[in-house]
Amino acid sequence: MNKVYALIGPPASGKTSILRELAQYGVPEIVSHTTRKPRLGEIHGVHYYFVGKEDFQKNELIERVEYSGNLYGLSKAEVLDKVKKHPVSTVAVETQGLTQLKKLLADRVESIFIMVDQDTVVGRMLERGDDNDLINRRIEYAKTTGEFNNWQSANYVVKNDGSLEVAVRQVLAIIGKAALPPKID
Repeated sequence: MNKVYALIGPPASGKTSILRELAQYGVPEIVSHTTRKPRLGEIHGVHYYFVGKEDFQKNELIERVEYSGNLYGLSKAEVLDKVKKHPVSTVAVETQGLTQLKKLLADRVESIFIMVDQDTVVGRMLERGDDNDLINRRIEYAKTTGEFNNWQSANYVVKNDGSLEVAVRQVLAIIGKAALPPKID
């Protein structure tokens, strides 16, 4: 039975970084749609599907959130396509997205909470250039939605306050890919 491992946790916990590292080991990511502009180095269809608001609205979405005036969503078609083609795939979602994934895929979904403390989150957001207003809004949103403590409902917990490589190795072990070939260059 093909599975999806959903990474959940607060902002700047390292979910995206872990997914990008997993992709280097051949573990496919379910790609979300967004209306924001690509950042330097981001590739359409790899990091996100970068679309306009009109095209975004045409998708049948199982998760939809708004950050800083930009829309983000996970399309049902993308999820079903990845599950059909790959024995294991990964995705980063919020709690609401995890609930919708479980409704769609039932026991094919397992969640991995990426644990990090609030001070580390703030430090990482400052390092990536987020302004104080955005940081405060994201922290408040994360507290309101329970993103700091939704580990209680996760199948697994991985602490990511040190080495990214250690966190990636833990996730690889969880998804049954501990003995993988070296990274794809």
